[in-house]
Amino acid sequence: MDKLIIGKPAVDTGRKRNAVFIGPKLIAEIEYRAWTDDGKLRHASYKGLRDAADEAVVYELE
Repeated sequence: MDKLIIGKPAVDTGRKRNAVFIGPKLIAEIEYRAWTDDGKLRHASYKGLRDAADEAVVYELE
């Protein structure tokens, strides 16, 4: 992932000390129960990286 390192986060999350940010170039498969009222994932679980979006629903960070 060294080639994907960027100077600032893709979204403002409040910078953490010694944090390393990478550009949003990878597609992760995430399983979750539901969206909360404030737009967060409830009971999210990382399943792995995908090669392509295929026919999956893809949400982009703004």
